[in-house]
Amino acid sequence: MIFQIERLRRLPQHTSETWQGGLTKLPMWIQERSREPYRPWIAGWISLRTRLIHTTEPKPPQEKSFEMALDALAEFACNGDLAGYRPGKVEVKDTALAEHLGGLLAEAGIAVEHRDKLFTFDQMISDMAEKVKGRPLVPNALDVKGVTVDLMRAFADAASQYYQAKPWQHLTGEDLIEVESPFIETGLRYLTVLGSGGTTFGLAFFESVSQFESFFQHRDVAADKHWSVLFGPITELPLGDADLWEDYNLPVAGKDAYPAAICSEPRPKQKRPGPDVLAFLEGLLRALAQTTEDEMDSGRWKKSVSTSKGKMAFTLALPDLLKPDDEELRRKVKIQRGMLDHRSLERTHVDIQRMIHERGFKDINELRAFLDKNVIGKPVPHQPAKTALEQAQDIVYDAFDAWGRKQLQLVRKALQICPDCADAYVILAERCPDVEKARDLYAQGVAAGERALGKEFFEQEAGRFWGMLQTRPYMRARLGLAQSLEGLGNLDEAAEHYRELLRLNANDNQGVRDLLLPCLLKMNADDEAEALLKKYKRDKLMAIWSYARALLTFRQKGDTATARNHLRNALSVNRYVPKYLLDEELPELLPSGYSLGSKEEAIICAEQLIDAWEATAGAIDWLKSQT
Repeated sequence: MIFQIERLRRLPQHTSETWQGGLTKLPMWIQERSREPYRPWIAGWISLRTRLIHTTEPKPPQEKSFEMALDALAEFACNGDLAGYRPGKVEVKDTALAEHLGGLLAEAGIAVEHRDKLFTFDQMISDMAEKVKGRPLVPNALDVKGVTVDLMRAFADAASQYYQAKPWQHLTGEDLIEVESPFIETGLRYLTVLGSGGTTFGLAFFESVSQFESFFQHRDVAADKHWSVLFGPITELPLGDADLWEDYNLPVAGKDAYPAAICSEPRPKQKRPGPDVLAFLEGLLRALAQTTEDEMDSGRWKKSVSTSKGKMAFTLALPDLLKPDDEELRRKVKIQRGMLDHRSLERTHVDIQRMIHERGFKDINELRAFLDKNVIGKPVPHQPAKTALEQAQDIVYDAFDAWGRKQLQLVRKALQICPDCADAYVILAERCPDVEKARDLYAQGVAAGERALGKEFFEQEAGRFWGMLQTRPYMRARLGLAQSLEGLGNLDEAAEHYRELLRLNANDNQGVRDLLLPCLLKMNADDEAEALLKKYKRDKLMAIWSYARALLTFRQKGDTATARNHLRNALSVNRYVPKYLLDEELPELLPSGYSLGSKEEAIICAEQLIDAWEATAGAIDWLKSQT
């Protein structure tokens, strides 16, 4: 005789009462060191009459067993506060569990019934999940009428193909794609490919061009209905979707490539695609995965793909590539989108230089007279390029005013004309989400700049580089190279590039010293950091310099009056920095600008210095104690 069955047999029975339950995963993920995340299992039961509940302690997946369900049932029945009796029937939705319990519970006079859904028990788990999440749950894919495991398998396969094709290497979030056919619904007509920034991967959909434009102007379309297909780890999937992938072994391209198609609406509500929309998304993902760069550059292309609903023919277009090439229009649109690249403004200075270069002025007064008459307060006419490098640079200035695929086309054209155009490599590197590939592109830009300027130029003009326009592409490439090296952990190499940039341009128009200082602190090059702080002591009103000074003093002297004074000064310069060093998570996207003493400055300061603070023994605890 099984002990738990005997316990149940000794209890009085309420033959009319039904309990629902069994084994279920908890609505949360556990992440342990050196292990894949998992959802723990519990056994639980709920009385349909009293709505009282009993569950076991959570168990890791390897400890899950049918005995857990039987133990939980006996504990529930024997607990006088919860029951004190045995039910007449129990309902479970796991077929194997129903078979296992059926023979056992028959000895206790309890019937076991299998059901596809346990509405009361499932609602209890859903309520628990909402409490854990602190917000309404996203519906599961299979909650939608007509959506089956087979349809989801086809969608998962298409998403895997898309992710492996990596279309974000060729398209950016600035490339608006129009689905000219087939038409499913308005909200799926326009889309962009996400992932070129290396953070969020997937597709974002828009109902109209104006909604797409508002996204760039306000960076928020939360007030509008919008579809998306986003990729992420399994822990970010709706819980039912995660079970779907695990229980049915659906295709997935990688541990961070689980797809979820969701429609967000103005109300705090989200919906999942029905069979027709799901098949459309499946076909679209397959079509994009099979699209070549030549097809993208054509501006309009067609793809016929197989889907769960049969053959589907797509006509896709990049409207921006189909419009006439208009430099003024590009700049106007870029200003409207809040994307103006100030590097393109150098074109005017270049045109003025070319105007002056072609005329031999006797003295400064003649030059001033010419500028007053032809330049001051007047639009400067474009001056034709004389060399291949100048032609290529002019095209790059156009590229600064362009976006998306059009920008890439212009950059490639510039390099075909002159491979010594450093800015072309800079743009390619900025578009590259892979840090190592970006580093290599910046290195090619540095080499191109060195070829363009020549060895003699470096010897003669060191110290005042930025003042000469022809040096700026090289300086941009070298700064990008230094930052990518630092991002890859090559601090010594990065610091050497920072030092050389400061040597070539003593005025430091690029703000290189603000990057060298935290780099030195991370390298534990405290003597050089001390010398830099003294050299640029006028920068003490900036957060990064004041907090670097406080940290360095703590390193050198410990918790002394001097260190505390420097920290008090830092707090007076920007009081928000400790919040980001100690508590608040830094945003993925850093602010594009800041004012002194602002939260934006604090975020940038913390991002630059947090590694040095955390690597300094006792520094974080000291900061906590002082703030």
